[in-house]
Amino acid sequence: MILQIILAIFGIVALVVSAIGMFNTMTIALMERTQEVGIMKSLGAARMDIMYMFVTEAVIMGFLGGLTGTSIGMLGGELFNMLLNILAQRLGGQTIDIFYTPLWFTLTIIGFSTFVGFITGLWPARRAARLNPLEAVKYK
Repeated sequence: MILQIILAIFGIVALVVSAIGMFNTMTIALMERTQEVGIMKSLGAARMDIMYMFVTEAVIMGFLGGLTGTSIGMLGGELFNMLLNILAQRLGGQTIDIFYTPLWFTLTIIGFSTFVGFITGLWPARRAARLNPLEAVKYK
């Protein structure tokens, strides 16, 4: 039980750090594409189109981050189980799987990371949607 609490704390810290990183990435993406947003808005793109573009990008980042993280974690657990079972067989012990990841847990983690991506993309998306097209085109 104590080990689970410690691992949960590590997971929460990693989630906060990744959320800050995603927020930073989306803010930098806005700064790099300010002129493009200004051109899109001057050509008739609505605020919701701009918001949708940035939020979609953040959601995809969150989803792929969650998918990659869970895949690496599951692969590492399976590899450790395999190595431990090989060692147990050679020493005459009984094989057992120490790491098990239920499907509902994996899907929950991927869904939660997608939600975090959505949340971290909202502020840069709103900021991009509110840009003045004239000021955005002049931005360097």
